Amino acid sequence: VVAAAKKEGKVNAYAFTWVGDIGLTVARAFKERYGITLEITTGKGLEFTERIKTEKRIGQQVGDMTEGSPGVIDTMRLQKILASVSDDLPVLREKGVWVVEPTAMDPRDKANLTWRLSSYNPYINTKLVREQEIPQSWKDLLEPAWKGKMGLTDPKLGTIIYRMIAVLTDNKIWDEDYLRALYRQNLRLFRTGPDMLLELSRGDISLAVNGSDDESGRFAMEGAPIRAVSMKEGVVFSTASVAAIAGGPNPNAARVFLNWLFSQEGQTVTGRAQGNRMVRNDVPDFRPEVARAPVSKPLMITVEQLDRSTKLFQEGWFDKLVGR
Repeated sequence: VVAAAKKEGKVNAYAFTWVGDIGLTVARAFKERYGITLEITTGKGLEFTERIKTEKRIGQQVGDMTEGSPGVIDTMRLQKILASVSDDLPVLREKGVWVVEPTAMDPRDKANLTWRLSSYNPYINTKLVREQEIPQSWKDLLEPAWKGKMGLTDPKLGTIIYRMIAVLTDNKIWDEDYLRALYRQNLRLFRTGPDMLLELSRGDISLAVNGSDDESGRFAMEGAPIRAVSMKEGVVFSTASVAAIAGGPNPNAARVFLNWLFSQEGQTVTGRAQGNRMVRNDVPDFRPEVARAPVSKPLMITVEQLDRSTKLFQEGWFDKLVGR
């Protein structure tokens, strides 16, 4: 496979996060290892979905693999434009090295592969919340002391909070009564996660219910007094996904690249470049210190929960539940 990949000479990747210096770093490291060029086209995931479908329709396929959010990659899976190559990747047969198995989100098709992690923790303002006041359980957020002091990303404007709801309700940590009670805590609702963390940094709220380690780094570098806290029942992990595109012009090179991406070297290179927590446990945690809350139990999002949470979002389920 490696010999055939070198003859193909390149991999064409559609990527959402491998931009600028990050993409250059990933491409350089891969070429140094195998002599194969990684050509990266950056853009938005939904645009890539339509692009791949168009390429297939006119018989001029360019893309070999794609990287992006789990929801977008799952949409591609459902539209049957991905190839399942996990059984072809020797690295995925390694034992005892995974924080989360790369196929855990998509255990049936094994096409939507998890290559790095994002955790959704509550975040506190350390100047406003004393150590003895830090919540230890999701139930603690329903205490009167937190009323009017918490923020949440608005379920009208994005599906991430729905994914978190789907995971926590499936694990019987949240339920409809909990969500109604949480909403009655006079939650402030924000357009985006960064908007919420900005207000947390300023002290306009004391706690962000669903802060993301993907978004906290910029605030940490600017000295914001924030940090993640863990809940004893578990913390929700979302992912970034990668997948091979069915019928790509360089299938062997795509497999070699994906195998490298999940290797210790590939995970170290990409994790350091992006400042992320990776799926291997034998590489460092590259996230900023403020995001490294201990995890009592990682709760992973699955493709079934992605499908269901998207449907809930489209139906405005949260607003109906809380009477907004």
